[in-house]
Amino acid sequence: MYKSLIILFAIAATLASCKKNTAKTPCGPQICTDLFATVGIHYADNTGKPIAVDNFKVFNVTSNKQLSPGVPNWNLVLGYYVTASDNNKMDYSTDGDIIRASATDPATNQTKTVNLKISGGCNCHVAKLSGPDTVKFD
Repeated sequence: MYKSLIILFAIAATLASCKKNTAKTPCGPQICTDLFATVGIHYADNTGKPIAVDNFKVFNVTSNKQLSPGVPNWNLVLGYYVTASDNNKMDYSTDGDIIRASATDPATNQTKTVNLKISGGCNCHVAKLSGPDTVKFD
């Protein structure tokens, strides 16, 4: 009898400690991967060789807001610059925003500006919907 009472108490304690995860997100319940996504641009000189650029800026034209890319540009890949990441996906709408990215070639002082359409918001990850992969300076 004493054993049965202990087992019954253990089961009751276990069931009482379980609670449903009721955390609410602005997007509702989602099942997403743990993948960390980024969207970026490769910059190259007139021969196609990757270069480090100056004055890299990202501006959300749709919301009229200056953005800071979610990941610092660590130069892990020369010439690749992050325009959006999952760190700042709520800066973008679910259907996509027009983003203006600009940078200057330090060798020629030429500035190039391109538009991309990037989605985020209630999507699981940021994604590029349109725009160039590489910007080549003249």
